[in-house]
Amino acid sequence: MQIRRWNKDAMTGGLGITPGLDILSLVIMCWALAPVDIFFRWMKVYKEAEEARRRNADTDNSLDGMK
Repeated sequence: MQIRRWNKDAMTGGLGITPGLDILSLVIMCWALAPVDIFFRWMKVYKEAEEARRRNADTDNSLDGMK
């Protein structure tokens, strides 16, 4: 009876009763998804820098007319 309960509790999460497979899949997915994450992060930073440059250029042009 105890073994059935242990199997029921152990099979509820992850990949079952083999926690080593969870770690292995995490390591494999980490190496696969890290470049994608870095690429999207770089795109976000580049987009924000472009918008800031455009805003700065717009304010510089509007101040030229006031001189």
